[in-house]
Amino acid sequence: MKILVLASRFPWPLEKGDKLRVYHLIKELAREHEVTLCTLADQPVPAEHLDQIHSLGATTHIVRLSWWRRALRMAWAPLSSRPFQVHWFYQTPAARRIQAILSTAAPDHVFCQMIRMSEYVKESHEFPRTLDYMDALSAGMRRRSRLAHGPKRWLLAMEGRRLAQYEASILNYFDHQTIISSADRNLISHPERKDIRVVPNGVDLPHFQAHTAALELEIATSPRPHILLFTGNMAYPPNVRAAVRLVQRILPLLNGLPVHVLIAGASPVAAVRGLAGPRVTVTGWLDDIRSAYRTGDLFVAPLDIGTGLQNKILEAMASGLPCVTTPNVAAGLPSPPRPASGHHVCVATTDEDWAAAIRRLCEDEEAAADLAQSGQDYVRKSASWSAAAAELSITFAS
Repeated sequence: MKILVLASRFPWPLEKGDKLRVYHLIKELAREHEVTLCTLADQPVPAEHLDQIHSLGATTHIVRLSWWRRALRMAWAPLSSRPFQVHWFYQTPAARRIQAILSTAAPDHVFCQMIRMSEYVKESHEFPRTLDYMDALSAGMRRRSRLAHGPKRWLLAMEGRRLAQYEASILNYFDHQTIISSADRNLISHPERKDIRVVPNGVDLPHFQAHTAALELEIATSPRPHILLFTGNMAYPPNVRAAVRLVQRILPLLNGLPVHVLIAGASPVAAVRGLAGPRVTVTGWLDDIRSAYRTGDLFVAPLDIGTGLQNKILEAMASGLPCVTTPNVAAGLPSPPRPASGHHVCVATTDEDWAAAIRRLCEDEEAAADLAQSGQDYVRKSASWSAAAAELSITFAS
């Protein structure tokens, strides 16, 4: 089967969740299908990044966006009913180029990743099309708006309403729809949302189990404290909020416990960089994120906003780390544990709950080892990229 994958960002390097999802799905689909990637870019893509995708066996088309056209569209976007992010990623010359690529490639199926790309192919009825919502973006935007202040609160609330309306209306334009979790599917406001196929993310278990050198941290205290690790793109607002919460609200509750916080991930904003101190290390971009997982003793992700399946949790479990997270993150797992049981992950809500959970796992080595083993067994059984691709293949053929 000839499959054309339409993505909003070039899927390398893997510093964002949408890039990671499309990269691994292309990698698996290309084993059995002829895959063409058509992706937007607002700057030239380095040759080594292109080589990374070509090594998967996929043909690549880069559609460049214009900054001045983007600025023009965003200037009148407040007068439109469509989400701001749809305007951010849509340009008429890009639409013409994508239609030309479709005509030449003549795919048997079009896989459109995320609603922000749906305007480009929603009327291309000559091709069978699947829309991958990935997350229920409207729910995450509404959560962010409730925590914001001033004009930002108003803008985020507006975007949340627009996204909710758009998520519901765009479903009717596509032959099939997929989403990352049943929890996210339940947040799509459409009477036929039950027909959206759940295709969760996977994790490359051998990759994260392979031996990798740990980071060398400059820690003044001796003996070595327990390393509390949090990873992710540190310009993404939910991650920024979680990092600030971890350091400013949870860490002070752990006085007397020898712990050191390690925050690892791309593009840390000033609010994250400012957290660095005697008990906190902020690394920024790492060429190999596995080095952070090798360094940590306990993975902590106090994310109280955001939707979807958090890849960082799967990676940490695959790396053999016991994990503590929030109910909404646990709900995004393919078979979410009940909050009271914390079977694959330990679930905590309040700052006091978080401090108690961290303290218990740092002080009880057996409990930490049992949780780590349970998490690793879980990803082995429930988080396979090949299984996710197989689900997509079934969808494409139906």
